[in-house]
Amino acid sequence: MDPTLSPLADPASLPLRDIHLPPAPAWWPPAPGWWVLAALAVGLPLAVLAWRHLRRPGALRRAALAECSALRQHLDDPPRLAAEVSLLLRRVSLAPDPGRQHAALTGEAWLLRLRQLAPGFEDPALASLLLTAPYAAQPRYDCAALLAALERWLRALPARPPRPAADV
Repeated sequence: MDPTLSPLADPASLPLRDIHLPPAPAWWPPAPGWWVLAALAVGLPLAVLAWRHLRRPGALRRAALAECSALRQHLDDPPRLAAEVSLLLRRVSLAPDPGRQHAALTGEAWLLRLRQLAPGFEDPALASLLLTAPYAAQPRYDCAALLAALERWLRALPARPPRPAADV
């Protein structure tokens, strides 16, 4: 019988090698948790800055004025300009109205809502134009005057528009 296979053999005489440790982990690529941490470290401050920028007073007015200046390209298309101005006025007036209480206003109630938010459409001709031109097939009006009134109204908007009253 072979003495090396005997269960009573000396352990030091066995042909075994020492324990080999695995190599140290590489620093690249990082584990998924580090990727998540890096994304949070970059994304969270950017999200906070974006949120502050959007919540900053006057953000609504600045965005609406940018859209108003883009409407200048439709000066030669009165039906489209009237429709776009009406949509812009409606969106701006509904922004401070989270319950959308004023979404269905028409006629004089709609003009009253615009006047409550800011001055700019006190001229009766322009006010009646807001009520009829978006729905007319070929409206005839001074496009530049309508855009000027819209810009005046937008610039007169308060930095934080007032919350609507429940009784209107």
